[in-house]
Amino acid sequence: MSKDGAAQQRVQALGDPREEAGDRRRRAARERAARQRVERLEQALEELQKVQAAPEGRAEKSERRASETDPEARVMKQGDGGFALSHNVQLSTDTAHAIIVGASVTQEASDQRQLVPALEEVERQNGRAPGQMIVDEGYTTRENVLAAADRGVDLIGSTMQPKTEAARKHFERRGVDPAFYPEKFRYDPESDSYACPPGKKLAPRATRRGRVGVVHQVYQARAADCRDCPLRAGCQPGQHGRMIVRRENVPAVAAYVAKMQTEEARAAYRRRGPVAEFSNLWLKTKLGLRQFCVRGLKKARGEVLWACLTYNIQQWFRLRWKPRRSAASA
Repeated sequence: MSKDGAAQQRVQALGDPREEAGDRRRRAARERAARQRVERLEQALEELQKVQAAPEGRAEKSERRASETDPEARVMKQGDGGFALSHNVQLSTDTAHAIIVGASVTQEASDQRQLVPALEEVERQNGRAPGQMIVDEGYTTRENVLAAADRGVDLIGSTMQPKTEAARKHFERRGVDPAFYPEKFRYDPESDSYACPPGKKLAPRATRRGRVGVVHQVYQARAADCRDCPLRAGCQPGQHGRMIVRRENVPAVAAYVAKMQTEEARAAYRRRGPVAEFSNLWLKTKLGLRQFCVRGLKKARGEVLWACLTYNIQQWFRLRWKPRRSAASA
């Protein structure tokens, strides 16, 4: 065999280094994918333990699960009524110039507990808290009203009208005649008592403080008065006499409710929609931020911040650059 033939056999025996490099890369990629999958599964188990350990009311049943593809995401209700893995994006927008002044991403589907974090984020980004904050119904709770009052923030939101539908259904299930619904009982502030439709007195019996920002005053008639009443079948008083519960807001909440009855506060509330909804809609339609391109809270927040920066730059063009250019060319 010639020297050239021996050398060629030796080269063939060694193999193609490009193929070996490709095999090594593919093997490393498979190992990396398997390792990342194990890490995501372990993180999903940790997140599932957090979700299951959350108190009742902090997460709905549909939320009590964790995804192995994005463990930090949560199943949330969508605008079309369905459910999907999501993060809850919170934006705070300046009403004067429609600039986004605060942005964050949370795992919680509900907005009720996001007011205080939003205030803190705005203060962190801008060096001071806002003097007034306009929020929609999802943020209007007694807890948030008290939190805003403690921080000296003028909160503008929904009117917080009492929801009477649930109470009405409760009395319907009990078989109470509409003539004996609570609104038919007359309150006398001088004696701090109620009078039922037949005229029997319901005196104060107890004070309950089960919920934040509200006090429940309990009034009850004498058992003997109800026992001998010919109309008890329609009233359904029970063994101890008919009871009425009057709900009273604490002073800060009462002041908020009174403020939201004024035309000035309602006019301010009407300014929220065009400003807040515009920034959200712009990010979705102009930048396509309807679905995240990344996984995890930290990366999702980074994507949101870049989108908000783009939005603010566009607003700067509208507010500063375009007027100056038009003035210079005039």
